[in-house]
Amino acid sequence: MKKKKIFLGAYVNQLNAQNINCKSISSHLNKEKYQVKSLVLGSKNIPNIDGVSYFRVSILCYSFSNLIAFIRAVLWADVCYLPKHQSTPRIVLKIASFLNKKIFTTIEGNMCDTSKKNMISSFGSINNMIQHFSLIPNKFGITKEIVENAKCGVFLNSDPLYLGVEKIKFNHNKSRKKLRNVVFIGSLVKTKDIDEFIRLSSCFPEISFNVVGDGPERKRLKSISGDNVIFHNKLNHEFLSKLLRDMDLHFLPSKSEGFPKVVLETASSAIPSIVYKDYGTKEWITHKENGFIVSNFNEVLDILHELIERPDILERNSQNVLELADKFDWKVVIKDWEKVIDNLI
Repeated sequence: MKKKKIFLGAYVNQLNAQNINCKSISSHLNKEKYQVKSLVLGSKNIPNIDGVSYFRVSILCYSFSNLIAFIRAVLWADVCYLPKHQSTPRIVLKIASFLNKKIFTTIEGNMCDTSKKNMISSFGSINNMIQHFSLIPNKFGITKEIVENAKCGVFLNSDPLYLGVEKIKFNHNKSRKKLRNVVFIGSLVKTKDIDEFIRLSSCFPEISFNVVGDGPERKRLKSISGDNVIFHNKLNHEFLSKLLRDMDLHFLPSKSEGFPKVVLETASSAIPSIVYKDYGTKEWITHKENGFIVSNFNEVLDILHELIERPDILERNSQNVLELADKFDWKVVIKDWEKVIDNLI
């Protein structure tokens, strides 16, 4: 049987959620069925994945090189997955449409609610966003919440297409029995509301609070942090996994997310998360069973006090959250992706 040619349109040698996802997808797709190509940016940290090759994009001549790489990829492929909406040249979408190439994408965050971080703003206007996605016939939200709230002119498939986690890379399944270390993982930008994490640290001086990531807010955040806040750089899977062995709880203060990859990465290390209810977190977290869902900062304070006084609650949630990681392991989730690809062909 002739293998189908699959192009994954992200830079798999760069640390970014969509790039990391495409690296995982390229690794787990069945190589007996598919021939897989993706992108690399520059010449460093290029992964050696069996059955996967790359179109290279130059850093120095990025715009031109990126355009040529995408055109070559679309001409080569039977099916294209294009998750990076701002990096995918619009002319490439037009070429794909003209050639009747099968393309699909995922929507990974809030599209329409302009009171939060949203896709309308990233495109400059609602018309720009609608025009862009009109060239992509197959669009999937990564959660039910995203699908149900896509009501601004871009219509998504009724079934979500979930992303996964490389569970084996974070597989530290010893349950937590005492709250000593809390962690935040993500970009240090205003939309992540990291001030809440720093504020929380000031209420619990006996606990260590770890900030993993980099960004424009780093210097300011360090200036307002106490001695119990430790700043780490942006870490790859190997070093993040080592750090998570010593963490007990993950707090994500952002109010606008899709399906945060860090929730699954920490879950793979038996670390439950505190998350806000604003983006449909009840779809995958059951409050006080495999994590904690809150409505406001006072509820975050209450949970930490409770976990300090009742370490058995932390231990139970730590044990149960491993099942969440199992459910969204890429080894499991990739079957749904292969079904989508096969249906397009």
